[in-house]
Amino acid sequence: MKMSFVGNKIYPVTSRIYLNLGFYDVGQAKGYGCLWDSRRHLWYLHDDEYKHSGIIENIDLHKELKPFKMIGDKQFFI
Repeated sequence: MKMSFVGNKIYPVTSRIYLNLGFYDVGQAKGYGCLWDSRRHLWYLHDDEYKHSGIIENIDLHKELKPFKMIGDKQFFI
């Protein structure tokens, strides 16, 4: 299993769930536990963290954040 290192945490390589948050939405993004993808310039959560974040259950929040996965250069909303 591949592992990636972010700060002091070790994450297994999983797919990322990106959120519709801008660079300056730092407080909100960090509140959800997001990390910044400097290559794509997007906030994201790992699959497991997204499932535990509560965004899925909150219909209004889910509509606001419009979570999606990136495959190549294409967005796939979830």
